[in-house]
Amino acid sequence: MARMATWSARHRKAVVFAWVLIVVVALGSCSLVTANTNIELRGPGEAFDGLELIRARFGTQQDVAREIVVFSHPSLKVSDPAYRDTVQGLMAKLRGLRAEKTAVEGGTTVVYSSRIVSGTLTHYDIGASREASPFVAQNETGGDVTFALVDMVGDLNEAQKNVGSVVDTVAEANAASEGFTIVSGGTASINKQTLDLVNKDMGRALFLNLPVTLVILALVFGALVAALVPLALALAAIVTALGILTFVSQSYALANTYTEVVLLMGLATGIDYALFVITRFRSERRAGRSKEEALRIASGTSGKAVMFAGITVLVAISGMFLVDFVIFSTVALAAMVVVALAVIMSVTLLPALLAMLGDNVNRLRVPFLRLGAGEGGGVWGFITDRVLERPVIMATVTTVALVALAVPLATLNLGFNGAKSLPDAVDAKKAVLALQDNFTIGLFSPAVVVVDAGRDRNVFAEDVQSRVGRVLGLVEAETASAQNPDAPYGAPVQTETDSAGDTQVIRIPVNADTGEQKALDAVKHLRKDIVRPAFAGSPASALVTGETAGNIDFKALIYFKTPFVLAFVLGLAFIILLVMFRSIVIPIKAIILNLLSVGAAYGVMVLVFQKGWLLEGVLSFKATGIIESWLPLFVFAILFGLSMDYHMFILSRVKELYEKGLSNDEAVSVGIKQTAGTITSAAAIMVAVFAIFAFTRLIAIKQFGVGLGVAILLDATVIRSILLPATMKLLGDWNWYLPSWLEWLPRIKMEESSGGGPLEAEAAQTEG
Repeated sequence: MARMATWSARHRKAVVFAWVLIVVVALGSCSLVTANTNIELRGPGEAFDGLELIRARFGTQQDVAREIVVFSHPSLKVSDPAYRDTVQGLMAKLRGLRAEKTAVEGGTTVVYSSRIVSGTLTHYDIGASREASPFVAQNETGGDVTFALVDMVGDLNEAQKNVGSVVDTVAEANAASEGFTIVSGGTASINKQTLDLVNKDMGRALFLNLPVTLVILALVFGALVAALVPLALALAAIVTALGILTFVSQSYALANTYTEVVLLMGLATGIDYALFVITRFRSERRAGRSKEEALRIASGTSGKAVMFAGITVLVAISGMFLVDFVIFSTVALAAMVVVALAVIMSVTLLPALLAMLGDNVNRLRVPFLRLGAGEGGGVWGFITDRVLERPVIMATVTTVALVALAVPLATLNLGFNGAKSLPDAVDAKKAVLALQDNFTIGLFSPAVVVVDAGRDRNVFAEDVQSRVGRVLGLVEAETASAQNPDAPYGAPVQTETDSAGDTQVIRIPVNADTGEQKALDAVKHLRKDIVRPAFAGSPASALVTGETAGNIDFKALIYFKTPFVLAFVLGLAFIILLVMFRSIVIPIKAIILNLLSVGAAYGVMVLVFQKGWLLEGVLSFKATGIIESWLPLFVFAILFGLSMDYHMFILSRVKELYEKGLSNDEAVSVGIKQTAGTITSAAAIMVAVFAIFAFTRLIAIKQFGVGLGVAILLDATVIRSILLPATMKLLGDWNWYLPSWLEWLPRIKMEESSGGGPLEAEAAQTEG
């Protein structure tokens, strides 16, 4: 690290120019090339197998490309001509919608026009009476409510691109009609509107994060120039990562979430890593070292800690690849690219910038602030002294408190927040609520039974249809009605056969939102007690897919993969810490402390988002009793790596002092006092970043922001300021115990200085 920094400093102009060129090229690629986010959800389980069969036989995702339009009038009945004309007139307009596509053929640009809507189905198409129609209900004012099914052309991705025209046409009809309330929604419109909402919130989060972070950095450094450098490095890492991932997506499609992950991890790690190195550089300059020597020491100590911390983050995040699911793989890849860039920039670009700036890094002083005021001593010196005086009491009380915070984890309810949990800013939610109040919410995401007749067979064969009839009969017996509103299934049940006649699809509305336990139980019941017995012993087979079925299988996948991810992350982190510190005790203790902070953070998430304690009003949400199934594994992988940054930084300073000849107790006291201010500053930035994400409107992102923010806050204060020094004090020289059979491990020295004042004077200055 020291040699790399020296080389970068000597070639600073070339290094800075090269990085500027890379960032400019990356920015251009983001502007000129559209990222490919057309992912295909693949994974083990019956739901995914059924989806693949639909794609193969029907050529499109028939079960997701559907919008529902809900009509309501306070007095008119569906039999009134005005009602009929309103419904049929809008359906005709929707069927006439077309989208234009351009293509280049033989050097000539050709414009193609294609349909957006493949078909519609309403009460007027089924020939049923008003009383017998599953498409009609009466509202509380005596008028009728009805709905229309609108099938979109293509798969979900194509439907999302075109659904805006459907939404706009429905909105125009609603504005033009007298007395009618007309709303629309479906998976395509919900996904598109939710994505638009997330993009707006992320843009606002970035807009707020930058000034908040700059203010914190200015307060930390006492100088505006020093504050701008970490922010500039983080933004450079973010832009470069987005450019790289844009090109990666052309051959490996990425989920839309990759941009948010890059922004989140880029700000968190990019700023922290630069903060560690700059703090040490300025500290060495104040100690009287030359610019070159200060830069060499900073890179050889803090830079080395940054490298190992970055490797630990990369290892922790890479564990998500083991889940073998495209969303997890996208998050892992996006986070790893931006973290790797943050590390590389911190040990190449940052030394070059510091070499160019020199003491000018302290320019534009903040009034009333002393340079380096937060880098040692002060209140943290007082806290550290109290902890080291009473390590047993402090460690015991703190551990009990963290375990108490983690206790609610025992009631953790993993699930999926469905359409009802969406913020009101998602217009399609109005249709969801209208269906829930008058029909069944399951029309949005029905359970889908895929019947495969088998090789060289036809689904119209008598034995196949008899089994299909058995399924339909059992479902009808458990369909919600006025007499049995709590039944698991709703109406209408629809069937469709492919052109080859070998596959039949049965869509069964589930009488609950996709994330509710009632929906999960209904689909499990459909699989176990209805479909499987009906097709037992038949050459034909049947699979149950759909959104709720996919949720069930995804949750099972998470439960199955989690132990492997934990073992992978903890095992490799143990090895990295073992090599870095040449101690078998420090890695074990670090993992235990990290798991304590993670467990406490999970407990807080349960209290806030399941129980609805404390923050409902502050964060503007309503507790659903559900923690997103993907969240704990996400939080663990990201948090374990990020929190290990602090552990690496503190212990690297303690080890450096220990290698210089201080006793264990002296090294712990001085090392923690010297780094506590920097750790607090870094944590404040991370907590600010995550807190802003907690104020976005989507509940899943709120949970993500709160989980990470609480964990980092606990980690930087309770863990690193109390438990770490207390346990280091109690263990004494055992902290550095290494079995003789591991003596072959390489020796990585943290001490890089070759001059300066006596160590005793440095320690005395810190104590003072």
